[in-house]
Amino acid sequence: MKYWQSIAMLDMKELPTLARHAEQLGFEGVSLSEHLITFTEQYDSYNYSDNQMIRWYPETHWPEPWVQIGALSQITTTLKFLTSVCVLPMHNPLDLAKSISTAANLCEGRLILGAGIGWQKSEFELVGQSFHNRGKRSDEMLELMQKLWSGEAVKHQGEFYSFPSLQMSPKLEHELAIYIGGSSNAALRRAARHQGWLGGQHEITELEELIPALLSERKATQLPIEDFNINVSLFEPSEANIARCQELGVTALYRDAFCDENGMASSMSLADKLRDMDAFAEKYLA
Repeated sequence: MKYWQSIAMLDMKELPTLARHAEQLGFEGVSLSEHLITFTEQYDSYNYSDNQMIRWYPETHWPEPWVQIGALSQITTTLKFLTSVCVLPMHNPLDLAKSISTAANLCEGRLILGAGIGWQKSEFELVGQSFHNRGKRSDEMLELMQKLWSGEAVKHQGEFYSFPSLQMSPKLEHELAIYIGGSSNAALRRAARHQGWLGGQHEITELEELIPALLSERKATQLPIEDFNINVSLFEPSEANIARCQELGVTALYRDAFCDENGMASSMSLADKLRDMDAFAEKYLA
């Protein structure tokens, strides 16, 4: 099992230091997330915390992930990058395809697209995208973006998007793995059709139900199980729970972004974050 460090919800000025340190310590990669804005008043329930409230503050940094990843890729050599997650249906697919392929080529094969369908209806409304058909649109977006990334002349006629024969250059120079986030039945089915599943933070008991269901969906696709990746984070990353993740077939565990005791965005100093990574690496990466 590999280990990743989340660097979401952190001061973006700290990210170069944290990324270089993660590479030096032997983490496989780092993950970033995206949010366009933070509403002063939260309108939608956030299903990834105990109290249904978001885990960050209006002043918490959410840098544009593809720009940030492109920059960090230039100061590292082996570190991989993952979006956890890119909210596909909040974007125009052609614009997004161009941003992803540019970052991917800068990373020279070290980028994984972690994609999800989103949860915040009010954020979709800000950018004029439909919230209600976001799952179906995501499936079509993945299909058409992979056409565009070929660098060849392609056309598309779908339920939501269409374009005549055209070409997007430069093409993807390296294979781009796609991991799908979410724990609904539809999300598990979507993940099974791609290269991996990206779980959020979970209790170990949740994973004991989700992972067998996920692997069952993968088997139904008749795609090889051994090529499938399972990335998760734990609410309680104890030694016993980490060992149980390995037993369940988890291929990568990513650590949360130095959250405080209430699960909120970190107020730790940069020095404390580095020491926290050192302690974990001494135990699991040595």
